[in-house]
Amino acid sequence: MKSKVAGLVLLLGWASPGGAQSATRPPLFTKSDAIWSAAFLAGSIALSTADVRIMQSLSDSTHRSASRDKLARNFARIQEGTLTFGNLGLWGIARLTKLNGMADVTFHAAEAVVVGSLASQVIRGPLGRSRPDVTGFKDQYDFKPFGGFSDFNYRAFPSIHTASAFAAATVYALETKKRAPRATWIVAPIAYAIAAGPGVSRMYTGKHWASDILAGAFIGTLAGAKVIKYNHDVKPDNRVNRFFLGAKNVQVGLGGSSASATYSRTF
Repeated sequence: MKSKVAGLVLLLGWASPGGAQSATRPPLFTKSDAIWSAAFLAGSIALSTADVRIMQSLSDSTHRSASRDKLARNFARIQEGTLTFGNLGLWGIARLTKLNGMADVTFHAAEAVVVGSLASQVIRGPLGRSRPDVTGFKDQYDFKPFGGFSDFNYRAFPSIHTASAFAAATVYALETKKRAPRATWIVAPIAYAIAAGPGVSRMYTGKHWASDILAGAFIGTLAGAKVIKYNHDVKPDNRVNRFFLGAKNVQVGLGGSSASATYSRTF
């Protein structure tokens, strides 16, 4: 009898997401996040020593053509506004057609773009790094402290186009890994290849240094990863999810293994 009771208690402890979920919820930020942030900051500083050479190479007339100019302008249209409202548009369609998975992915992509964009603005406003064309591609260390708040020409670091694109790409890649792991090797490379386009185009048009692009890519990737972690692992049943997504699937980690629990919320 005692063994049966013990077995029942063990089974309930495994199956019920209540206490186990709250006890095992991971922290949103970890020590490794600080380490990676420091590493990419150092990488951006190191890359900045080659910024002028890279920009002068891109501005060389032998590398330019009308078709490349047009392609760069088109890729530059992929930015925080188009990515946010584009994903919100897809979210609206998904909600109307009851495609809950698509609604979840696209809404979180829009969230990640907003987070990545705001984080970039917080940095580039007070930093005030000038864009390459301001100094004729000659001085990558031209700064106007706090000038980024009022002057568009001093908002180079980090690239908000790149941060936004990589934030969305990260959400699509991680959501695919959760929902259809076998498709990740297809979706992730395509998503990140497209995400690299806006940053390269902004370099091509003289609006960003290479180090701006590297920093923007990291900020966007971090933003996307944290949005996914918060919404699926840390606090999936948050008010924003309940209001905008309604019913959704929650992956609950239990003791190094995982179980799937479904909850329904309508607002």
